[in-house]
Amino acid sequence: MKPLYILIFVMLPALLYSQASVNWLQDTRGVSVAVDNSNNVYTVDYDYNPAGDIYLTKRDLNGNFNWVRSFDQTENSKWEKATWVTTDNSGNIIVTGDLMSGYSNPVNAAGIIMKFDPSGNLLWRNVFENSFDGSYTKKCIVDIDNNIYVLGAGPSVSFGFTTKVTKFSSAGSVVWTYYNDSGIGVPVNFKFTPDNKIVIASRSVFGSINGYARLDLNGNPLWSVSGIASLTAGDAAGDSGGNSYLVFADNNSNDGTVVRKVNPSGNTIWENVFSFAGLRVEVGNDNLPVVSGYPNRGTFGSSFVKLNSNGGIVWQNPDADSTFALLLHAQMKIDQYNNIYLAAGTLTQMAVCKVNSNGTSGWTVTMPGSYANGIDISNDNNVYVVGGYTAKITQTFSGINSGYNTVPAGFELHQNFPNPFNPSTHITFSLPFNSEVAVTVCDISGKEVSSFINGFFEKGNYSFTFNGSDLASGVYFYRLAASGPDGSFSDVKKMNLLK
Repeated sequence: MKPLYILIFVMLPALLYSQASVNWLQDTRGVSVAVDNSNNVYTVDYDYNPAGDIYLTKRDLNGNFNWVRSFDQTENSKWEKATWVTTDNSGNIIVTGDLMSGYSNPVNAAGIIMKFDPSGNLLWRNVFENSFDGSYTKKCIVDIDNNIYVLGAGPSVSFGFTTKVTKFSSAGSVVWTYYNDSGIGVPVNFKFTPDNKIVIASRSVFGSINGYARLDLNGNPLWSVSGIASLTAGDAAGDSGGNSYLVFADNNSNDGTVVRKVNPSGNTIWENVFSFAGLRVEVGNDNLPVVSGYPNRGTFGSSFVKLNSNGGIVWQNPDADSTFALLLHAQMKIDQYNNIYLAAGTLTQMAVCKVNSNGTSGWTVTMPGSYANGIDISNDNNVYVVGGYTAKITQTFSGINSGYNTVPAGFELHQNFPNPFNPSTHITFSLPFNSEVAVTVCDISGKEVSSFINGFFEKGNYSFTFNGSDLASGVYFYRLAASGPDGSFSDVKKMNLLK
């Protein structure tokens, strides 16, 4: 086996992004934004007019316009509404939307999914389930094999109008459609979990009731819970152990939020109440959940809390954006260093608020555009935002900290991210002392396939990229061995290469 190509990127020590500024601002509005592996930027929008179309726009990392593409829908009684854009591992672009009927009082007719290549050529288009069944879409995600999962709602045979997930192959054919028949409502959000499952958050059409579900990538339901009274919409996320974190309002309190942890079967492990109005939850690669929302119901701003696996508070930041008093929270993301970003607005400006992984406020940046609809983070850790405009936020750095303590409290080998991966993944570790370090990778039989880090490192946090292009799909183990005059350490973690 030829040597693996490694060390694509390294921080010595890892950098703390402490300030940010708008690098460019372009007059292209959108409802969603996605960045590919080459840092090209895609936004999607639509024309609300008879025979109006969905428009996909591509810009490079410097904001230069490349192209705009659409499918020419010519029926004057209908128009197309964009909902989401994402990219796959081959650099293709996936767009979802809705076929709408009527103009002054439009109704949903059907869901739309389209796939474009990086040059803007339409590869395929699917209107589903048929041209007028009342279905609509909410969001799409892509797995490591470029299969596409679309969250939406539609009429099921046994339960009526409900949340559904449709899986498409990379060629555009329907693999399966999951309808939730447990009464969780219509969709709010869904996402992959680190154990390769999907969690869904939904909400009733009438009344203040939330529901949640979990399924595998073959469309098999794993659990579903409905009938949770909540004055606000909720969210869900999962960890690598198959546990899920559900967020909803505590109706016994004017400003309380419930976080419920459930096991892989959906049974409650713990349920705690926190004194702010939480709306969103994400789990970082440290396997711990972060919840964001407003300081309390009816108050503008942005509050965050990070929890440990037992429901205790790791840190809490009740006023992350200070005087900006953000509203219209739209999307939350966590980067590879477990820093948190929230897209929001001020009614007149788009805004992004960053909280460092240790809970301190990072920065809040505003720019023209009314309010933000979405964000994405590039592989060089710049932030792209879309709303009334499209913008790039460049982060500057200072110090020797990627959100961890400047000098780590102890040795630690972190879980690789992403996992599963194809073909590359980040392996990150922390050194409290100057140490001789070796990181080796072995296959499931214990045979060493790479010794890709071997040398002396000063204390700090380090991140390397491991590339498995020359390896077969399967389970691998990576081991950190560190030793120095002040102590030694060894740890092993598992990672999954899926091609």
